Amino acid sequence: MLASTTTTTSNTLMMSCCFSSSSSSFSTKNRKNLSSSSSLMSSSTSSSVRIAVVGDIHDEWNFEDDSKALRFLQPDFVLFTGDFGNENVELVRSIAKLEIAKAVILGNHDCWNTQQFSEKRKDRVILQLECLGEEHVGYRRLDFPSLKLTVVGGRPFSHGGETLFRKKLLSARYGVHDMQGSAKRIYNSAIRTPEGHSVVFLAHNGPTGLGSKVNDICGKDWDFGGGDHGDPDLAKAISDLKETTQIAIPLVVFGHMHKQLAYGNGMRKMIAVGEDNTVYLNGAIVPRVKIPTREQETSTSMKESGSVCSPETNGTVRAFTLVEILDGKLQKITETWVFVMGDDTRLEEQHILFETVT
Repeated sequence: MLASTTTTTSNTLMMSCCFSSSSSSFSTKNRKNLSSSSSLMSSSTSSSVRIAVVGDIHDEWNFEDDSKALRFLQPDFVLFTGDFGNENVELVRSIAKLEIAKAVILGNHDCWNTQQFSEKRKDRVILQLECLGEEHVGYRRLDFPSLKLTVVGGRPFSHGGETLFRKKLLSARYGVHDMQGSAKRIYNSAIRTPEGHSVVFLAHNGPTGLGSKVNDICGKDWDFGGGDHGDPDLAKAISDLKETTQIAIPLVVFGHMHKQLAYGNGMRKMIAVGEDNTVYLNGAIVPRVKIPTREQETSTSMKESGSVCSPETNGTVRAFTLVEILDGKLQKITETWVFVMGDDTRLEEQHILFETVT
């Protein structure tokens, strides 16, 4: 039996918010907290897989601090849903330098100013693609043999809906001219998945068919009438794969549709579960970086001293979504915030989004 939960207070595991633990305790105490308090499974065996999802970054990335957070979380690999910035080549180069297994898909902001490739010079889209190399999974797959998992990429540069965004880029680079051709490219990448592997899809935007309410996982929050803003090509590729093969698809990961809704209308549903138990995960927690406020410094004494909250004085809290898979089956998904300041790295808070009930 499968059950999904929402990020309400009752489903939140709040970790200590005091900022006084010594950095020397990181490798033992904090790792123990991560394992016990959040019921996360060890990734020491090949049957158990931990995935860290980094949703739309929008320039909120610090190589040093995010590297510390990822080392603390100890994922087997990381999935990036794109929208690093408006063609922010330096940030993408920083992502590429991460010494951890990863798969990446570029989003619409990653080709913000480039409508077609330049014949005279390397534009910023090409530079990003060159930085990422084979780790950019747009219209291709990336196999993880030791984990028995394959990541299959959707359409790069997507901005959702019924039309192809940056059609000239897709045509020139991938030979894709319409939604049907795009769905076929995604499908053809997936059917070559090695035998015995489960497939995790990584796309910038989610598929159609997951609801049309304003707060649905791909719902139009800028339109008071709502609407389904998913990608029809991704939906067709997944549907065709399920109809014509026995490949297991436990998880589809994407971003683009931010958790915080437009016009202050609350928060988006970040999980959807299909009738066949495929779980759809939206990782776009935006903004993904917060500066914590120390309780003891919010009093009059703080005002008198002129103290100001800043990353240097208070550290940062950084958002990730953790996925746990056991023997090819999804077990648990958590929205996870990690506090980082200098050598001090710890779990700040965690919200259960989904878990399997036995």
